[in-house]
Amino acid sequence: MRVVVLGAGVVGVATAYYLAEDGHEVTVIERQSAPALETSFGNAGNVCPSYATPWAAPGMRWKALKWLLQDESPLRVDWRADAAFVRWVLGWLANCSRRRFERNKARMQRLSRYSLACLQALREATGIEYDQTTRGILQLLRTRAELAAIADHTRLLERAGLPY
Repeated sequence: MRVVVLGAGVVGVATAYYLAEDGHEVTVIERQSAPALETSFGNAGNVCPSYATPWAAPGMRWKALKWLLQDESPLRVDWRADAAFVRWVLGWLANCSRRRFERNKARMQRLSRYSLACLQALREATGIEYDQTTRGILQLLRTRAELAAIADHTRLLERAGLPY
């Protein structure tokens, strides 16, 4: 099968590699002058599984509503009369509960750890090199509420047996 992969970031390159390994003819199209200059670059090249967390979380309903009322918001929604969109919004709202957040956080952690293992195997198989660090990420917090939230997330990770 002939496959086109759009984007030569970490996801695009890994996708192309695995498709080629599976016997497909792959072409990668990148609009920048070199690989990893957009999302991968903007994410500072970080691959930090313990930091992955569901966007649907306790408190996010009100935070999202507040963002929707701001001009310079990290959230933008193109509202439309679409049954699938309405189902998605209702599902997201339902997943903002504490119980579902804990379940989804554990699921994301398992997926993130698996993804990291795949990346490590890919590096070993290909010999690719890139700027990386394995020392983790320093998080700077401004309020006691932020500290409490991070402590809560850390407890969830500890219960799941995941380092943070």
